[in-house]
Amino acid sequence: MVLLGLGQGVGLACARKFAEAKWSVMIVDGDQKTLDRAEKDLGELSCYLHEDQYTPLGLKNALSGTLEQYDGVDVVINVPPLPEDAELQDLTVERLNALYKKGAMSFLLAAKTFSAEMIREIIWAEEQVERVVHPKSFLSILSRAAIATDHGKLFTSAAQGAVLAAVKALALELSPNGIRSNALISVRPRTEKTEPWLPQRTPLGRSARPPEIAETAYFLSSAHAGYITGQGIEMDGGRGVLNGVLPNA
Repeated sequence: MVLLGLGQGVGLACARKFAEAKWSVMIVDGDQKTLDRAEKDLGELSCYLHEDQYTPLGLKNALSGTLEQYDGVDVVINVPPLPEDAELQDLTVERLNALYKKGAMSFLLAAKTFSAEMIREIIWAEEQVERVVHPKSFLSILSRAAIATDHGKLFTSAAQGAVLAAVKALALELSPNGIRSNALISVRPRTEKTEPWLPQRTPLGRSARPPEIAETAYFLSSAHAGYITGQGIEMDGGRGVLNGVLPNA
């Protein structure tokens, strides 16, 4: 499994879950301090690459580094960063480019880079006698801003929503090769600090915990989810079916 970006705790939980399930894990991040913290936490459970996960060169180097360590690539998980929000009138072309560079653009560049290798591995495995073809898939871990927004969250919703659209389009693009593409949409842990009204709007009364997100990411990446593709799987604690607010929350 290749993990592109660690986010704020969610990526680390995913890396630990896959590693403890005996998967080979490569963490790619352009921030050396973030990688150092991950290595301090995970140690030899994972390998680490300091590469820019948002550029063609960085992604090419990430693939090469992964293949130097492991036999191939079965799953690519990306955790796009949540941008800082600003007023609409503060929008500039430069900020817009940065917004999508670290979102939908980098996701599609990663898909282009890694899917070519995945397809090569699938073709090679199919030509071998009694060789099992390992399931291949892409997974993006998004915030609920991808499907619902709030006042002042224009930038976040635009960035996350664009990734979700790309995830669904990629599912169709790669379906002839049997490669799946999904998104995991969750009420992220940080929302407990940024949304004081969360208990009133979430039936389960809290955000998703990183290990819960990691468990779902693991399922969606496994052969058990082999018929799930092009989906945005929601982990929202029941928020999507709630009309109004909960009493006495």
